[in-house]
Amino acid sequence: MDNSPIPNLSPTYYWDYFQYVLRYVTKHYAELLDENERTFIHDFETSSFAAQCLYLRLASRRTIWFQEDLLQYPEIPSLEDAKTELFHLNLLERIGQTEGQSAYACLANLNKAICFDLIQIPGQKSPIPKSVSKPVLLQYILENLREEELLLRLEQLHISLIRPLQTTYFHFIQFLFFGSRNHDLTDFVVRDLGHRQFIDIDEADLVPYFSNREEAIQKWRISIWREWFFEKSKEENAVEEVMASWQANMWPLVPELLKLCIGSFERTLFHVARWLERQGELEMALSLYEESLAGASLERRVRLLLKLKRIDEAMMWARTGLELISNPKERHFFEDFLLKQASKKQIKQVTASLKEAEKLAISMEWKDQVEEGVVDYFRNQGYYAAFTENRVWKNLMGLWFWELIFQQNKSGFHHPFQYAPSHYARENFAIDLADEFRTYLNLIEDEGSWWELMKQNAEKNQGKMNPLVDWQNLDFDLLHRLVHVIPKSSLLEVVSYMWHHLATHSKGFPDLFIQKGEEYAFIEVKSPNDHLSAIQYFWHDFFRQQEIAIRLIRVEWV
Repeated sequence: MDNSPIPNLSPTYYWDYFQYVLRYVTKHYAELLDENERTFIHDFETSSFAAQCLYLRLASRRTIWFQEDLLQYPEIPSLEDAKTELFHLNLLERIGQTEGQSAYACLANLNKAICFDLIQIPGQKSPIPKSVSKPVLLQYILENLREEELLLRLEQLHISLIRPLQTTYFHFIQFLFFGSRNHDLTDFVVRDLGHRQFIDIDEADLVPYFSNREEAIQKWRISIWREWFFEKSKEENAVEEVMASWQANMWPLVPELLKLCIGSFERTLFHVARWLERQGELEMALSLYEESLAGASLERRVRLLLKLKRIDEAMMWARTGLELISNPKERHFFEDFLLKQASKKQIKQVTASLKEAEKLAISMEWKDQVEEGVVDYFRNQGYYAAFTENRVWKNLMGLWFWELIFQQNKSGFHHPFQYAPSHYARENFAIDLADEFRTYLNLIEDEGSWWELMKQNAEKNQGKMNPLVDWQNLDFDLLHRLVHVIPKSSLLEVVSYMWHHLATHSKGFPDLFIQKGEEYAFIEVKSPNDHLSAIQYFWHDFFRQQEIAIRLIRVEWV
């Protein structure tokens, strides 16, 4: 969180937010917390309001070390008293106080001018020019100043550095509340400043994300390790260290990996394996992919086996992929791979489709705005033409089934900043709501009442986060036209399929919609060097099956 005051919020807004989080965690996770975490909460809650505010100010920052003389928090009446109290509670320390602590860690938080002062010797010329970059300067300090000397120089320059302690507990409490390391107290700020609106969920309706401590610790360990990996992977020659850490910290989780943590683990595995590929460590990458049956990992396994000339194994895993995977993009890869192996002359289905596309000559002036050029062309031919892509279908779905998406708020919301229930887009989401979905689907039989429902949902929930609704591109005129010309039975087929495959099929729709009277078509636009994706190919084929007019146009420049 930022240091500066935020207009329209309480001066101690961050304290209010953490109280909300702390109240929830102590209510729902009291039995899950260990002794150290409970002690941290007790020490924090029994400290003074000023001390709590100062701790939250420091612990919420990405900065590790803070210069005491630069701390300015007008809402905290006595910083000195607050610091003294935090020192006493072992929630704050000065640099050099902890044995074994690296003093060099403070360098990243010091400005370049101070870092130069650290290497100056009175009466002598500066050992390096001031024009060098800060990384070069820091490297010089690391190589030429022992830690004892660094601390002495800081003291001589009257620079006192402090840092908050026990921040792991502070962040773990937030992690329990959100169920993820991707959220923190900043989410409250974003909401209260009006930058994002969420569905109103009573605190009493929120349910804990974790069922037991084992789930929380596993996901915490995976999240912390992944963050470490992303930083370490930026360094050169880091393969050995990364793999040693993976073996020591991640592999031991596999035999006891809990269902809630499998997705997080497999995503981390995929990131590491892809990085290994880019480092040229193909066999090492393959050994990781072999531990996962996720679609992305299966695809990379097949590609690597092909590269390693292990064709039979590659074909076996491609067939496995077809059995396990429903995502159209991933399925098309496996299908096309097997077809290619059956006939080396086999052209990919998506490529063949693109070769058969109709051609349309467009002026070169539209080269950087291809879709806009096609829209302009059809408007000049007397057509209504609009951009649709995914947003028109998602807007239609989001407003139509608004109540259905959010009605299970008593089981699917763990914190107030979710776009939808946590089970949204999972397979059982559609299955559990099958009867209700059919009821809502049939509402369109009374088109007048159906339109009224759509508009009421838009007016009542204007601006609120919904995984399907794009408020900036909500166009009722376009929706009216679309519903008017598409056969109702075909429209219901598209909507039904999309609802039952929200995780994989809510994108890939055609770019444009054109209409002139009863004539209409959805149009996919491709520039001369553009490619057709598998999910786009899927929807084109689906539209044709439902007798929805679809045109694939490849632009030619004139």
